[in-house]
Amino acid sequence: MKWLSFDDAQTPKFPGGLTNIHAVKDTDVFVVGFPKSGNTLMQHIMAHLVYGFNAEASRSMINLVVPDIYANSHYFRFNDRCFFKSHELPRPNYKKVIYIIRDGSEALLSYHRMMENMGKPVPLKDLFTGKEKILNTTWANHIKAWESNPYQADILWVNYEDLKSNKLQEIERICKFLELSRTQDELENVVAFTSLDHMRMLEKRADWQLMKKANNFNTGTFVRSEDNKSNTRIISDEDLRLFNKTHEDLLKKYFKTRC
Repeated sequence: MKWLSFDDAQTPKFPGGLTNIHAVKDTDVFVVGFPKSGNTLMQHIMAHLVYGFNAEASRSMINLVVPDIYANSHYFRFNDRCFFKSHELPRPNYKKVIYIIRDGSEALLSYHRMMENMGKPVPLKDLFTGKEKILNTTWANHIKAWESNPYQADILWVNYEDLKSNKLQEIERICKFLELSRTQDELENVVAFTSLDHMRMLEKRADWQLMKKANNFNTGTFVRSEDNKSNTRIISDEDLRLFNKTHEDLLKKYFKTRC
């Protein structure tokens, strides 16, 4: 995967609304979170919620209307307000942000498994201690950077745990944040079309398989179980205790199961 420079935003816009991925407006909305925190799930939620897709919406269509800034060099500017998926730290042009936060032990485990599936294993202990960084940062530092909010972005914090346990309520919060009016049926469709079972079904389709092949994702699934206790199966008790102690403040602040 090629990482694009933010300097590329100065390149000219193509005819027909095709715009450099980093040329954005203050009205745009960014779905942000540390990698493997539910970002793809939130990307799908936003696409269905904003554009009203049906159950047949493909990964390609989702990525067209809520582009991943790392997978696309350009995007189509359909409206004054566009939506993007990102893992970036705070940036001056990220004015309106939906930040999704997940228990760090689960996010790091999911990243570890993804890298194994891509044939690029990373020692789990190095991820848990912060020796191995992801996008040049750690889980805790990513959260704290957005907590500090140096550019005064308008931020809605969405907890992955709450999104799993009461997705409808969280989607209603998102609607309020974005000033979107949706019927109950429309909201329930978003819940259904972004369920674990439905997204696992989508992963079997050709466009998902092509994405996985392009990224050497050779084994396992990209859409994984939502079980919060899955980490205990492969993380040593010692490493988990150290992680919990080191990040006690954030875990207690954001995760009810840690109280």
